[in-house]
Amino acid sequence: MRNFMKILAIIWMGLILGAASAQAQSEEYLLGPQDVLLIRVGHFDPLLGMYVAWTDLNGEYVVAPDGTLGLPLAGRIVAEGKGAATIAEEIATAMSDRLVSQNALQVAVDIISFRPIYVLGAVRTPGSYPYAPGMTVLQAIGLAGGPSQGAVEYQRNTRTALGSLGNYEVLNLALLRRLATEARLSAEIEGLVAVQRPPELEGVVVANQLMTQERAIFAARNAALASALSQLDGLEVLLQRQIAQLNEQVTLRERQLELVTEELANATDLVARGLTVAGRGIELESRLADQEIRLLELFTARLNAEQRLNEAGRERLDLVNTRTREVAEELLIVRSDIAELRIKMRTEAALYAEATRHEDGFVQMEGLGAPEVELTRQRAEPVLVQRSDLLQPGDVLELIIPLPGATGSLAPTLSELQ
Repeated sequence: MRNFMKILAIIWMGLILGAASAQAQSEEYLLGPQDVLLIRVGHFDPLLGMYVAWTDLNGEYVVAPDGTLGLPLAGRIVAEGKGAATIAEEIATAMSDRLVSQNALQVAVDIISFRPIYVLGAVRTPGSYPYAPGMTVLQAIGLAGGPSQGAVEYQRNTRTALGSLGNYEVLNLALLRRLATEARLSAEIEGLVAVQRPPELEGVVVANQLMTQERAIFAARNAALASALSQLDGLEVLLQRQIAQLNEQVTLRERQLELVTEELANATDLVARGLTVAGRGIELESRLADQEIRLLELFTARLNAEQRLNEAGRERLDLVNTRTREVAEELLIVRSDIAELRIKMRTEAALYAEATRHEDGFVQMEGLGAPEVELTRQRAEPVLVQRSDLLQPGDVLELIIPLPGATGSLAPTLSELQ
C-alpha cells in the first residue's frame, strides 16, 4: 500500500512538472485537418438598424485533409497552420472581394472539436480518441484501456484505482474549463471590463491557457456589441439632425403661410370694396393651399424621422436585453455543468479510495522490458515521451513492450528535441 502511494505521488508530480513545462511554451493553437469549426457571418445594416446574420453560411465546417476550408462566396481557404482569428480575417477579406457591399462583414470562428489523437501498440483498445486541452500521455493510454494483458497485467484493485484517477483528471480538466467560462460569463453579465481568474484556477498549470481563451471570447463579444451599438448611435445622430432640420423648415413654412393668409385677407377686403380684381384673391388662395400642402409634407417627414428614431432606441434596448438574456442562460447551464462535474469527481474519488484500501502493485510478465511510449507528431520522426508530457491534436502514440533481450528504442526523447 505504501509503495503504491509513493508511485502515485511520483506520477502526480510528473504530471504537474510536465504540464508546467509545456504551458510555458504554449502558443496560439494552429488548425489542422479534421478540426471542426463553427463559423458565423453577418453584418450590421444601417438602413434596417439591425444586425443581419447570413444564416445560409453559418454552421460547422471541417478542415479538409488537404488543410483547406471550403465556404460559399469565399472559395477554398488554407486553414492548416493558422489560428482561428487569422482564418476569420481571411474569410471576411475573401467574401468582401467577391461582393459589392458597403457593409463591413463580421466573421467569427470558434473551434468546437479538435482533431483526434491515436493510441496504438500494446494497449487494450487501440484507435482514435477525442482530444482535450491539457491531455497527457498517461491519460491517453488510460482512454485506450491501459497496457494489453499480454504485456503488463495490473492487479484488479490497482487497475481500478488508476482508472478512477484517470477519470478524475479528465473530469478535473472539464471542471477547470467550465470555471473559466463561468468567470467570463459573470464578467459579461456584471458589465466588468476584464475577466478575473477564479480562485480555484490559481496555481493551476492550464489556467493561463484557459483564461486566455475565455478573455479572447470576452473581448470579441464585447467588440461585436460595441460595434452594433456604435452604428445605432450614428443612426440616431443622423435622425436627430434630420428632425432638427425639418423643425426649421416647418417654422419657415408656417411663417410663409401666415404671410399668405394676411395677404389673402387684405386682397379679399380690397375685392369687396372694388379696389382690386377677383383674380388676385384666387391666386392667393392657390398659394395658400400650396403652402398648406408643403407644410403637411414636412409634418409627415418629421413624423417618419421621429418614428425611425424611436425604433433605433428600441433596437438598442432589444440588443442589450437579448445579450443579457443569452448570457444569463449560458451561465445557468455552465453552473449546472459545474455542479454535475463536482458530483462525478466525488464519485471517482470515492472509488479510488475504496480501491486503494486493498493490496496494490502490478505484475510484469517475466522477460519483458519496461514499457516505452513513442510519439509521432506532424509527420516527424517518432520520439520517446514520458507519461506526463502534454499531447497536441493529431498526435500518434504507440505503446511498445520490448521483447526479451531488447535494449530499448533508439528514438530521441521529446525533451532532447526541445
